[in-house]
Amino acid sequence: MRHIEQLIKIGWFAVEAAFLLALLCVLLSIILGNESGAFIAGVAGNATRFLQTIPSGTFLALVLIGMLYAWFRARQHR
Repeated sequence: MRHIEQLIKIGWFAVEAAFLLALLCVLLSIILGNESGAFIAGVAGNATRFLQTIPSGTFLALVLIGMLYAWFRARQHR
């Protein structure tokens, strides 16, 4: 059981790191513009296309679920 919990923690760490990397690429693309490089521009372009294709209600629901998850997680660690 301890190994499964450790795998879950590693998995969530990887997901959070990937999300932060994508967010950093989008912010750098906004700040640097065309001079940001191929990787950053590619990640930012993919994120922009993804957000434009999903309906706004679905995006809002995902944001609210994420906020609730963060709130419950913060309450558990107190």
